[in-house]
Amino acid sequence: MATYVKRSVLRPDGNPGNGITLKDKIVVIDIDDIDTFPSRDEAGVLIAEALTLKASAVPVYLYLTPGTVEVTSNVEGDPDAMGFNVSIKGNHPGNSQEVREFKWNWLGRKCIIIVDYCDGRDADLLGTPCNPMQMSSNFTANKDMTRTEFSFASITKGMDIAIYQGAIPADPGTPDKSEAGV
Repeated sequence: MATYVKRSVLRPDGNPGNGITLKDKIVVIDIDDIDTFPSRDEAGVLIAEALTLKASAVPVYLYLTPGTVEVTSNVEGDPDAMGFNVSIKGNHPGNSQEVREFKWNWLGRKCIIIVDYCDGRDADLLGTPCNPMQMSSNFTANKDMTRTEFSFASITKGMDIAIYQGAIPADPGTPDKSEAGV
């Protein structure tokens, strides 16, 4: 692990201002289910190792409609007390029993979020066990739509979004290929 070295940040190749292309599910992990949470590198951004969950713990995958997801990281605070407030929000279609149960049972829970991308770039990790994310939700039903908007925001300001290179915990709703006979 290298210490951060001051260097210029130049324009990346290609079209760096294009929108994000994330997979249609985010990974929500209750902080009480985390066994080990790896440290960031000395430059404060990269997490190269995988987090591990307790033996009986499973992550929750939440479908969000592509094109509705917004990930933000904003610096706030007085000059001597600055930090990042991170958040993610997106829409889930409908208001099924599963969505209502998720809303009710995740209300007030502390979690971290892993966002995986379609273009092969490293995942983002929002929140930490010491500065977790919490969910809020809005439901709308009218002649044009029925949707539930989910928002997860850090509870206090802290570190920026981490780049996560560790393994992403498997979706418990997706059968293992060895179990499915594939």
